[in-house]
Amino acid sequence: MEVRERILVESGMLFGKYGIKSMTMDSLAEEMGISKRTIYERFKDKDTLLLEVIRYYKNQTSEEAHKLIDQSDNAIEALFRIIKMTIGQMQRMSPAFFHDFKKYHQKVFKQFSDPGEIRDYSMTRKLLETGIKQEVFRDDFNIDIVNQTIHALFDLFGHDSTMVDAGFHRKEMFDHILVPFFRGISTKKGRKLLADCKTILE
Repeated sequence: MEVRERILVESGMLFGKYGIKSMTMDSLAEEMGISKRTIYERFKDKDTLLLEVIRYYKNQTSEEAHKLIDQSDNAIEALFRIIKMTIGQMQRMSPAFFHDFKKYHQKVFKQFSDPGEIRDYSMTRKLLETGIKQEVFRDDFNIDIVNQTIHALFDLFGHDSTMVDAGFHRKEMFDHILVPFFRGISTKKGRKLLADCKTILE
């Protein structure tokens, strides 16, 4: 792993664990066992580093999700495996990361206000198209509307979700929001797979 990638990977882990504000460029360098100059030679400031960290992890997650679609037996199984991966990522992230991101790094945060910057619509579209071909999803819905809706529903599960703040458990929300939604676009074959694949999250 080259130095630049190592900095991105380890900075992402440290930001996620301790929050962004508490991890200064000095403390990042100390934790990684490198000089601060080594970081600044590759990233002009902390905002630039944060921006590149988020893009790096977004691309890594996107690649893994596309692989899961290709390697799973069907789109329903892929859906559950992608959700399990996403839940794992969220559980490893400190709430301080999202708090610091919005409060102290508004310049970077605004760059990600465009949904296309942080979301992978191509992945969810591929999931839908794969499911239609496999006849686990119906073929009579507007795929663009459904694709946008999936991402709107995902927002309900984020760290700043009003539903999470209200005390609703994400597992309960999943059972009562996402499962019924996907059941609604599924064929009889797909509905059976939805029931069978729920054990993936256990």
